[in-house]
Amino acid sequence: MKRAMDDDPTFRRVTPHGLRHSAASLAISAGVNVKVVQRMLGHKSAKVTLDTYAALFPDDIDNVTADLDRQRAEQLAGS
Repeated sequence: MKRAMDDDPTFRRVTPHGLRHSAASLAISAGVNVKVVQRMLGHKSAKVTLDTYAALFPDDIDNVTADLDRQRAEQLAGS
């Protein structure tokens, strides 16, 4: 990191905390279960994880609705 900052003064400083946050954000965006993210980060509870990263879960209600619609359509087609 020091070498990159020496070569390019605009290179953004990277901290372990920033890397941790990035790892959590990437895992959440990949659809990893919140309990897995909790364990990955060492949080005491999933509530801590959700309180910290709640803004990264905005589409969940839309996903639930779409999944329920798909499941209903599959069941009706099989009837």
